[in-house]
Amino acid sequence: MHALLRTAAVLVTAALLLDAPTSVLAGDEQSPDHDLARKAVLEGRIRPLIEITGVVKSKIPGEILSVQIEIDDQKRFVYEFDIITADGKLKEVDVDAATAAILKIEDDE
Repeated sequence: MHALLRTAAVLVTAALLLDAPTSVLAGDEQSPDHDLARKAVLEGRIRPLIEITGVVKSKIPGEILSVQIEIDDQKRFVYEFDIITADGKLKEVDVDAATAAILKIEDDE
């Protein structure tokens, strides 16, 4: 389990260093949402992952396990974070990629 967490942490770190939206779950292939998100970052329509990550870390302390970007039903880009809190709870956090507003925090099991 610790090896899996370390691998996830390395993937997240690599994604943050690239300063671009991405899915960092091992084995995921690049999705059409990813390509659209990359274009949106370059055009300034959404914020880069590194900025959004700073907001999330300041509001939900813990270790980020994975990050994905999706387009929701309202046609907005949403970063989805999976975070393990200090007390060991798994949280799913959805963040508006354009505004950095946290849209939802829920316990994930």
